[in-house]
Amino acid sequence: MTTNFEYGTDTVEFYEHSDEELQKLIKQKEVDYYRHCMSPAYPQLGVNIDWFSDKPLTQALNELAGWFQNGYIAATSLNRPLYLKVQLKKPQAIIDADLIEVAEEAKVQYTACRYARNVAETQRLMQQTIERRAREQAAAAEKAAVKHQASEEQKALAELLKAHAKPEAKQADAAA
Repeated sequence: MTTNFEYGTDTVEFYEHSDEELQKLIKQKEVDYYRHCMSPAYPQLGVNIDWFSDKPLTQALNELAGWFQNGYIAATSLNRPLYLKVQLKKPQAIIDADLIEVAEEAKVQYTACRYARNVAETQRLMQQTIERRAREQAAAAEKAAVKHQASEEQKALAELLKAHAKPEAKQADAAA
């Protein structure tokens, strides 16, 4: 499954591709690969495979011989009555093929992670811009409201002064 991540329409590329980060992730995935032992419970790739059998020992050894013929070698083993458990190490050819797959998975993971970081940063900066504009609009609205209030107060004061002026002042205003 290939996912194509596009920048420039919905997402800005803040975190550009870094070969150093990618190589670090690939190295970490390779370390994990060498530490991991594959089993039915843990199916991710690993250099070792947990093989066990509860068949009679003869049948189990014959089955195990098939693995050895395919190039696997025994790393560790445990034998209990009616139970044989061996940790097999993969042949080098399979390890090399697995490491290529591990590197490809790391590249896909890095690309997806980088895109997710870019999406998150784009969303964060968009939210900051929206909040800043809202604050600017609120400040402008408050400034306009204060200006309007002052203008209304001046008009109201002028009306009150005119309505409650002394009669002498009214006559003097009329004579003038």
